[in-house]
Amino acid sequence: MFRIFQGKTDQDDATELIHSADMSLHQRAVFADEVNVWLNRLCADRTCDLGLHAEAYKEDFDLTKLPQDWGAFPSLDANDVRAKLFKDLGLAFAWRFGAIVFIEVPKEQRHKEVELLREALGLSLREPRVTAEKFQIFVDKSRAAQVEYNRLVLPSINQERLGAVAQTLAQSVSMEYYEIVVTQAKMRALSLLNDVRLKGRIVTPASKLNRQIADASMAQAEVVGVLHLLDKPDILWNDAEMESIYTDLRNAFDLEERFKAIEYKIETIKDTLRIILESRNSALAQRLEIIIILLVGIEVMFSIFERFHLFGWK
Repeated sequence: MFRIFQGKTDQDDATELIHSADMSLHQRAVFADEVNVWLNRLCADRTCDLGLHAEAYKEDFDLTKLPQDWGAFPSLDANDVRAKLFKDLGLAFAWRFGAIVFIEVPKEQRHKEVELLREALGLSLREPRVTAEKFQIFVDKSRAAQVEYNRLVLPSINQERLGAVAQTLAQSVSMEYYEIVVTQAKMRALSLLNDVRLKGRIVTPASKLNRQIADASMAQAEVVGVLHLLDKPDILWNDAEMESIYTDLRNAFDLEERFKAIEYKIETIKDTLRIILESRNSALAQRLEIIIILLVGIEVMFSIFERFHLFGWK
């Protein structure tokens, strides 16, 4: 990686890598220039293609544990994402909600980097939890900006626009992971309902029902945490063309609609589990009432027998 002040010694420079987590404004500017130089070199001709590859994992990423060469991306919030520029091998982003986006990074380098992240974060990133998602940015100076099937056409590209597209792709692939999680939870809830239908009674322990309700609530909270990033990046306020395209891009990925669908499914799952739990508790309460009535009846009978015995009745 490039360092900020080439005139300093290696020892001095070692503490001033431009991709450190607490980059100054000057360091961010240098990083932005590096990314823009890399983009200009890739898109030196009239047209160029940029390939994006996204993966989502079950685990969240603790960004503070990332290696030093992963630092704050100039146009994005460092609390949500870190980036790494590979020399002549592309760019990568790592989002705290467990998504990685590679841009023009060869497959072998992607696998190598995931392994390094796995070791640094102490996570099991052996395989993505969802099918990796691919996207293309096609830069053509003679064309207007527009969203096409599985690709975005832009007349020009810079680090701000690249960051906005990478963020949208990261959200989409993470959404796919939660869609799978919610679908699995829905199948488990339907299985419980089917048991009730076949057996006519609820045999699932209350603790298991409570755990499933808690899992659904946690999934809902995590989805909300990811989707807060749907707020438009501040940098786009100064880019009217990209601001419009960003809205079209989110619509192309159906992010808002998918989010609403996930929320609706989660609420349905929670309501279903609560009904089953309440029915189970009601059945238990009825059985307890019957037991109490029987115990009271037995106690009354013993009292009667004792009274008969005192009067000499046999």
